[in-house]
Amino acid sequence: MRCQLAALLVILVASLVLAQEYVPGGSSSAYIPGYGFGGTAYGHASTEAEGVQRGFADVVRSAGAANLMNSEAAKNYEDARKKYIENRLQATETFFDMRRVNQEQRDAKRPRPLSTEQYVRLARQQAPARLSVSQFDPLSGTINWPAVLRDDKFKAERAAIEKLCQERARGVSSNHRDLEEAIQALSDKLKPEAQTLSANDFIQARKFVESLTQEVRFTRG
Repeated sequence: MRCQLAALLVILVASLVLAQEYVPGGSSSAYIPGYGFGGTAYGHASTEAEGVQRGFADVVRSAGAANLMNSEAAKNYEDARKKYIENRLQATETFFDMRRVNQEQRDAKRPRPLSTEQYVRLARQQAPARLSVSQFDPLSGTINWPAVLRDDKFKAERAAIEKLCQERARGVSSNHRDLEEAIQALSDKLKPEAQTLSANDFIQARKFVESLTQEVRFTRG
């Protein structure tokens, strides 16, 4: 029993020594956690009031740290949002710049409209050549057909055109639509002959019909 009481007494004394705190201005050779034996440590009073104050200070310090972190987070969010808006703006500007450049390139490639004088000159260049008086005499309505159109297969169309031209020359009729329709009928009948006629004969006959159409329009009264 005595041994047990002695052991218990030793444990209690050791606990008191280990729990001993350093008083400011003094020193202790007792074992202090983190310093070892003979070390010097600076402790603090652990009164209830100071404990409450320390706890309150920790709460305030934690709240301040939280506010600081929230502020940094808000700042980072605003920076990220600003960069996002700037990137979107830059992307939009780039899109419209590219569209403008593409439009300018298309406009540069698009042919410019011709002036009135250019249209007139082009129309004259593309218009069929005028027939000579020996080919078509508007005063008598006489037509000197090329060899291809003198073929019997065009006899009906030739007769209809000559009749209308002679009537118009005499002032008997001025129905220009009938005359143009008769010439168009001759042109339609000539088109399939491109498969059987030589290229020169077909082109000569086609140009004659086109020129005859122009002469009828020029001499329209």
